[in-house]
Amino acid sequence: MTIGHPHNDGLYPTTNTALAAWLYSQGFQLTDVDASSFPSVFYFESSSPKLQESVRDFQVGKAEGNIATFYRSYKRLLSMIKTGYVR
Repeated sequence: MTIGHPHNDGLYPTTNTALAAWLYSQGFQLTDVDASSFPSVFYFESSSPKLQESVRDFQVGKAEGNIATFYRSYKRLLSMIKTGYVR
């Protein structure tokens, strides 16, 4: 599975925790977290064309939004990693 690209299974995986927090804070559905490996892998539902647009915005520094919401999302994802997230 290639990280950072949508897959035929309808999932978008990323090991970038900040990107994952950004997507999570924007309301994209987090479907799974593989915290058993390093780095952890976050899986998002990738059926929305808006997901790729949001990923590009983040990668080029044009992501806009509520910083408090982003920070809460980031802390939530770190907590999932530390506690060994289980679905």
